Amino acid sequence: MVSVRSVYTQPSSLTFSDLPWIIQHREDRCTLCGQCTAVCPKQAIYLTYRRQRMPKLDILQKKRGNDYRHFVGIRQHTAIDKMCIGCGMCSSVCPNEAIGPVPNTNEHRSRFHMDEKGDAWKRGGRRNVPGKTILDRIAFDRISMLTDPALDAGRHEFSLNTILGRVLPPEEFLRRQLAGEWIPPTREIFPFVIGSMSFGALSPNMWLGLLQGVAYCNEVLGIPVVMATGEGGCPPWVLRSPFLKYIILQIASGYFGWDEIIRAIPEMQCDPAAIEIKYGQGAKPGDGGLLMWFKVSKLIARLRGVPEGVDLPSPPVHQTLYSIEESVMKMIQTMSMAFGFRVPVYPKISGSTSAKSVLNNLVRNPYAGALLIDGIDGGTGAAYNISMDATGHPIASNLRECYLELVAQGRQNEIPLFAAGGIGKNGNVTQNGMA
Repeated sequence: MVSVRSVYTQPSSLTFSDLPWIIQHREDRCTLCGQCTAVCPKQAIYLTYRRQRMPKLDILQKKRGNDYRHFVGIRQHTAIDKMCIGCGMCSSVCPNEAIGPVPNTNEHRSRFHMDEKGDAWKRGGRRNVPGKTILDRIAFDRISMLTDPALDAGRHEFSLNTILGRVLPPEEFLRRQLAGEWIPPTREIFPFVIGSMSFGALSPNMWLGLLQGVAYCNEVLGIPVVMATGEGGCPPWVLRSPFLKYIILQIASGYFGWDEIIRAIPEMQCDPAAIEIKYGQGAKPGDGGLLMWFKVSKLIARLRGVPEGVDLPSPPVHQTLYSIEESVMKMIQTMSMAFGFRVPVYPKISGSTSAKSVLNNLVRNPYAGALLIDGIDGGTGAAYNISMDATGHPIASNLRECYLELVAQGRQNEIPLFAAGGIGKNGNVTQNGMA
């Protein structure tokens, strides 16, 4: 066995012996057909022209020399984004059993480089495939207009703008409008919502920088973008500023930051974009998170109402709730009343087999503004390793199940479904809209 040599590296950089998997190659069997390099999903190996030193071992000579041979061979990449994951595709297509991955028994140094360039390492094999995934290539836009709508009534439209909030059927809307009854609030937004990253998980400068970008998109560029606060609340001056209309306020199981929000309600210049009640997160379904003590600065401690420099665990569930039926009645209606029934209120849940049950409860509640489902590939949210490695649910299957359930009830245009957790993570954001 002769191991595949890595490319020339600089001091302190990785070599193939630092990686968790090493490609073993038999030159005496290889015919250089190139099938292994063609099927490698990580592009971890490649054909190249090589120069190999051959030491002279003549025992009768006092001086030892070297010969060199030049040939075409296979090399292994040492970059983190192209490192071998041990899938064995190369060995399965090799006609001569000349190549295959071998686990590295040494303590490899690649773990130190996992977070290079600020991009956190994503767990799981399929989620680490470079390039665009199938979800990144999906783009729905007026599907039913592709053919004759009269002959293709089974298809449904997905438009660019999304309505955040409950939409009544036309006949019900007209009846309530003529009778002067209450009509659920809605917000028309662009389907770009900056996800829930709390003031604490992000540094104050980073969080306020996101808010500045959102305000610039809305005020200068005319692009309606909104952002969610996450569980940590937000600074009091933001709550009393005109930029609040671009913010979705989140209330989660820790209730962090909600003292400041309640105090600021009488002094708010405008209403927030929506209220998000977080019951779960896709990266840690059924589990709480932990904000480490060294992130709890004096400012964050004041906003969250806790001592400075202490660990802040988030409970797995809201401590005052016992069932989804109670949460629909207690949380959604309470938050609707707090903001005078002018702001859409919706829950955020983890992708799971019970997502359709939650949706059925929301459909029957006139105050529910939407449903946000978070899948397995979402942010860590200070989740524990065991949660991210061994739990979670793909968002695509949940979204399909819930949409088909709405179609079966004839309510697919009444309540929006929002999907999060891995969609568009490679740069080409999926367009999804009203369901």
